[in-house]
Amino acid sequence: MADSNYLKNIVLVGASGNVGSPTLKHLLASDRAFTITVLSRADSSSTFPTHPSLTVQKGSYDDPAFLESVFQNQDAVLLALGFRGMAEQAKLITAAAKAGVKYILPTEYAGDGLNKEMMEGVPVFHPKVQARKQIEEAGSTWIGIATNPWADQSLRLGLTGIKLFEKKAVMYKDSGKFNMSTLEQVGLGIARLLALPIRNAEKKRASLGYYENNFVYLSSFSVTQKRVWEAALKATGTGEGEWTVEEDTVEDWIRRSREMLGRGEMMGAMGLTFAYYLGEGLGGDYQSKAVEDLEVLGMKEEDFDAVVKAEVDKGPKPQMHG
Repeated sequence: MADSNYLKNIVLVGASGNVGSPTLKHLLASDRAFTITVLSRADSSSTFPTHPSLTVQKGSYDDPAFLESVFQNQDAVLLALGFRGMAEQAKLITAAAKAGVKYILPTEYAGDGLNKEMMEGVPVFHPKVQARKQIEEAGSTWIGIATNPWADQSLRLGLTGIKLFEKKAVMYKDSGKFNMSTLEQVGLGIARLLALPIRNAEKKRASLGYYENNFVYLSSFSVTQKRVWEAALKATGTGEGEWTVEEDTVEDWIRRSREMLGRGEMMGAMGLTFAYYLGEGLGGDYQSKAVEDLEVLGMKEEDFDAVVKAEVDKGPKPQMHG
């Protein structure tokens, strides 16, 4: 296939963040020899690797002319904004679309955006739905990256109910299987996705065309709460009797989280998000889709026990970062 059937010029916004950093690493290492532009705020102190295929452009996100100049002649714009940067996403999308960028990958990196129940039930997902709508209305094409919870963050913070460093477990009786992804897997998956041909007559799914206004489903493993706890016992070298175990239900977790949100307590948003990830039938299990997409991307699932042990060895994580 001719080179015109592949992406060449890519802008990455949020390249120093949780998703952006491993993505930049894998894009620069790709056999496709992308030309990468990192877009950064003028006052940012972030540093980036020196590489012949990498250019850093700094400026104000409030300057449409500057943004459009950066986005000119680009094949794709990848937005990997942290929580605090999400307010900037709409203006970045507007500028990219005006500059004629075809592919815009908005800040997703969460649950299955095509699962209506999850998208409606979790308020922090509402802006993601709106971003996809904005891209379509502006005449560009979006590609969503589904990752479910980031294993690196979630395990050390105890967000799946298994608190590794407190030796406490809250077991939800109505939980089910759910997918998780390490940030390294996410970065590799995005680079492999952008390296696909735009069109592939022999295998349609193995093309960017298949994922236009669609999702790609990344995953490191499909697990249950029980599996997480088993791995935690192994990684910490402890027995069940050394843990404090409580029983709960996802249904009650959702109710309590909504009450917290109603009082303006933002931890309720985190609780609600993870309740939908873990809850049986609420959208957190997209394994059938992930299996197919991992095959297309030439990727494999990871060793869950090894990932849990690595997180235990790192020690407690005090807070989430965007």
